[in-house]
Amino acid sequence: MKRIILLIGTILIVYISSTLTHASLLVSTSGFGTSIQKSTTYISPLDTLDRLRFIRLSLEHQSIQSFREQATLLDPSKVQPALLEEIEFRISNDEFQPQDQRYDLRFRPTNPLIRKKTEKLYQNRKLQLQADASKALEEEVLERYELIINWVATQQALNLVEERISLNQQRISWLKQYPGADFFDAKNFTEAHADVLKLWSDKTDLELKIEDLYRTIRSKMGDDAIGEFIIPWEQGNNVHAQDIQAQILNPADESLWQPLQVYLAQLAVQEIQIEQDIERVNFDVGFIQTEYFPNRTNKSLVGISAGISLPLFQRDRAELMDLSIEEKERSLELLDEQKQYTLEQYYWKSHVQLLLKKYTELQHLYAQMNLQEMQQTLQTLDDYEPLKGLEWQEMQLDWKEIDQQWYIELVKSYIGYLSSTGLLSKEPMIDWLDAESY
Repeated sequence: MKRIILLIGTILIVYISSTLTHASLLVSTSGFGTSIQKSTTYISPLDTLDRLRFIRLSLEHQSIQSFREQATLLDPSKVQPALLEEIEFRISNDEFQPQDQRYDLRFRPTNPLIRKKTEKLYQNRKLQLQADASKALEEEVLERYELIINWVATQQALNLVEERISLNQQRISWLKQYPGADFFDAKNFTEAHADVLKLWSDKTDLELKIEDLYRTIRSKMGDDAIGEFIIPWEQGNNVHAQDIQAQILNPADESLWQPLQVYLAQLAVQEIQIEQDIERVNFDVGFIQTEYFPNRTNKSLVGISAGISLPLFQRDRAELMDLSIEEKERSLELLDEQKQYTLEQYYWKSHVQLLLKKYTELQHLYAQMNLQEMQQTLQTLDDYEPLKGLEWQEMQLDWKEIDQQWYIELVKSYIGYLSSTGLLSKEPMIDWLDAESY
């Protein structure tokens, strides 16, 4: 009788194992392959939000549009000072006699050097606004990639928890069905019931996290956030470790983009230098004056006079000293930004390379374990018990969980590296999580 029970249990475990193995093919052990969709109770099948569409919507973000509109409105050629600084009308009479009455019209032109430098100053500020828009775009794109990765990672984690729940239910069912069998273990039976609450809690936490992510994603949609969306981000062609390694080893990637933080620091230094130039030439160049003597009889009634200013005492003003100090501070900030960028590049590249190495080691270790061969060996043993099959499946889930955790960490670091090189927001935008996009 005992052998018959064990035979029936063995047949059941082999059948269930093959079923779960087939189901597990829906889950990629190397990344974005979990086939889970959001519940149809709160989504509409009318619209599907693919990853690339969500990424490209970064261009419509309010802060980016604001910077770009400001840059468009700022026209350096229209912000120059007027040609004439002032027009002055004078009446004079040195002896209070009618014949000494005099009328003067004085024109004071604007310093042409100030006009030229002012145009350069506003051109610099226009470039800063454009760079601010590019920086805001890079940050927004990075944030959307992080949302995508978190969404997929959470969906995969939920899928694994649901598999664990299924295995735990099978354990409880078998232990209840065969309380007198040799493989019955009171401790195992108790732990299986205790795991029900823990697994329920894990599943609920992940479902709530998915809801929070969904709301955040909807808030990123802007004017497109009409109705509900299907989010199939865990499906399709996905980036693999070898794709990441090929991208990291490509030396051309490192020279594609000037770091925006360094570029903005350079523009800030140029801005203060232009302001210094404006302050140095900030003096009256002189005047041109027409003169009219209405009561003259023996001379011309009209005259003209002109004057020129010599800026002999303009060098030691406090304003110039303050600007010189600020230029030194901005120059030091520029050096600091260059250093920080170099360190950031080194960190991201070395970190991705380290994760690639460790992830490859994990894959080799998994291959050495050969869980499929282990299962076949266990099934040939005379004292093979049905619960051993469940333990083997749980071991498989442990491997999947570890694999997914390391893969997600690798992808996050890879996206951070791409962001530091400016490739994420580079036009035309592509899906860097899709291996066939590049």
